[in-house]
Amino acid sequence: MRQVTHPSPERFTQRPAFSLTALALAMASLGSGSLHAAEANRAPATVPVEIEATNVTGQSVEQPTEHVVGYVAKRNMSATKTDTPIIETPQSLSVVTSDEMRDRQAETMAQALSYTPGFTASSTAFNRTADRFRIRGFSVESATGGSLRDGLRLQNNSYDGIQEPYGLERVEVIRGAASVLYGQLSPGGMVNGVSKRPTETPFHQLQLQAGSNDRKQLAADFSGPLAGSDTLSYRLTLLSRNSDTQQDYLNDDKFYIAPALTWRPDEDTSLTLLSFYQKTDTRFPAPLPYQLVKGAGDGAFKIGRHDFIGEPDYDDMNGEMSALGYEFTHNFNEHFTVNHKLRYSESDVKWRYLQVRTGNPAVTAAVINQAATTGILQRQYSDRQERARTLGSDTNVVSKWQLGSVEQTFLVGFDGYDTSYDSHNFRGRTTDLDLSRYNYGQPVNVVRDRSLDRGSQLDMLQKGVYFQDQIKFDDKWVLQLGGRHDWADQQQTAHRNGAKASQSDEATTWRAGLVYLADNGLAPYISYSESFFPVSVAEVTGQTFTPTEGKQYEVGVRYQPKDSNLLLSAAVYELTQTDVLKQDPITDEYRQTGEVRSRGLELEAKADVTQALSVIATYAYTDARTTKSAIAAEVGQRTDETPYHQAALWTRYDFIHWGTPQLTVGAGARYMGTTQASGMDSAMPAYTLFDAMARYQIDEHWDVTVNANNLTDKRYAQCSFSTCHYGDERTLLTSVNFTW
Repeated sequence: MRQVTHPSPERFTQRPAFSLTALALAMASLGSGSLHAAEANRAPATVPVEIEATNVTGQSVEQPTEHVVGYVAKRNMSATKTDTPIIETPQSLSVVTSDEMRDRQAETMAQALSYTPGFTASSTAFNRTADRFRIRGFSVESATGGSLRDGLRLQNNSYDGIQEPYGLERVEVIRGAASVLYGQLSPGGMVNGVSKRPTETPFHQLQLQAGSNDRKQLAADFSGPLAGSDTLSYRLTLLSRNSDTQQDYLNDDKFYIAPALTWRPDEDTSLTLLSFYQKTDTRFPAPLPYQLVKGAGDGAFKIGRHDFIGEPDYDDMNGEMSALGYEFTHNFNEHFTVNHKLRYSESDVKWRYLQVRTGNPAVTAAVINQAATTGILQRQYSDRQERARTLGSDTNVVSKWQLGSVEQTFLVGFDGYDTSYDSHNFRGRTTDLDLSRYNYGQPVNVVRDRSLDRGSQLDMLQKGVYFQDQIKFDDKWVLQLGGRHDWADQQQTAHRNGAKASQSDEATTWRAGLVYLADNGLAPYISYSESFFPVSVAEVTGQTFTPTEGKQYEVGVRYQPKDSNLLLSAAVYELTQTDVLKQDPITDEYRQTGEVRSRGLELEAKADVTQALSVIATYAYTDARTTKSAIAAEVGQRTDETPYHQAALWTRYDFIHWGTPQLTVGAGARYMGTTQASGMDSAMPAYTLFDAMARYQIDEHWDVTVNANNLTDKRYAQCSFSTCHYGDERTLLTSVNFTW
């Protein structure tokens, strides 16, 4: 006889013995046919009571917007906009579940995705101000359309704010060209956060955190049916944090609230209201010239990883971001379903900071040389206020048919985005900083003359029509075809002189893929996909350019034996972006002569190996470089922040078989190979970081978790475009959860 203390009903598949509370939960879930998507991983274990061996069989069907127990998601919506098994999807994608995020206590999207192949990001110091990543060597962020929430573009400015992982049920990463369903995107792909949604089963959780850098955080998550209603359910997620960081004078304070409401009048109709509001209070970590960074430069004076080059009484960054929208679904019959979603989001960010003085190459070199040899750092202020608004909508119809051995899922839709981005940006020379004594307290006099305003008002309207056909033959072959046409309009007004610029673009993109489903769980595939992204009128005034284009060829294979919690993925690809805008250094003219190519191999394994052991293992080889450019020195240059080799391993083990079923431990390692930053002669060295976790279930309501990131306190820096940020030092975090 065996003692088992996991109460998650989904994991009770022919388990010999378990607690009475767990048995009751399992029977309740089988009787209702519905399972709360969140308490499955969060409902605490109880003190085990041994009973006679009993077989309980029951397994809920995974929903791509609901909670997944463990680390292995089997379905997704992002890659196809339909509920599709991952193994039938002919494109690389990764899903990070809320269980995975919870086990590592991710506080940013970058941390949540840190074990994802082909994905790189800056340190937490930077990524608490912006969700800016690289996938397969290409920049993916809000400014490239690659930051999505629930399938709709969330932001249009790099510094609107970051998505809060505690408010997400999962994060889906699509790697490679994906414009057919989403319009203008970076060739690298996209990151889609899936919001926590109302559940039909009551769930309540309070979480208290304390840790390094005087971190204090209180979070809450409540969900269930509204009292007295058979059709309404709610979700309320809250978080409040007050914290310092590893850098002096740089705080990390945040408030987040996300109410949600679902109305299900019948089994064919659903309307879900989703919203959130967040307020952040922090400071911007100014980039440092590599010559002044330990481990990168060789000057007599360095700026340490705790040092602050701004003014404590001047530097500040306050932002507010909010969103309100809905998702509506109605099944007319077994063949036709209509889906419609709409969201309005806005952000207001006020930030000011001091940075190293910049100018033409000669001025910049002189400033850096002076700081490295004498310790006197010339500074300039950046005083900014930015406001962004986005109204996004997506409507599609899904038609499903079966004719003999052929199953067909046809999707046709229309989406659109109306966005505005108003920025005011003043920059000017200010007082110097003595790096030998950090003489703070000097005045910063900002000149806000309209003629010096570097900002503008930028309005954009994108509309697109798309189709997709998924055809399954004999339960063995899956053919996917898709196409799209987009219209994109831009209008810009410069604040300094009222100068106007406009541009209108059209683009057609295609994709095709074929998957073979073998009986043993193997699923090889081949695919071709395209992307496009318009050149911003804010980049060049008075000239018109065609959108940049991305083309990707990919061959891969997945392995998922029937009824297993195992998913192995492998892919090789070639991804090329053409018509990249470059400025000719001789004529100063802009020309679309640039080309960037990425080739690589990606491996990913996610498995709940046994009842006690879960594993994540990833590897990526990425060769991303400039292949054509108007600047001769750029040809052959590697993409910034992109290593040739990258690997990660995470394991979680429950001590079920060792007489201590209340204890769970986890350990991980992340390897980042050498990277080559633009403007630097030598590559940044490789490094390996180690993480750990331990959780103890006190009783059926209480558990305590301790997390450690960068356990060995490895010192490293991340550099791109000749500037650097220090990597995260060791952090410890203790979480106490009360669930009922």
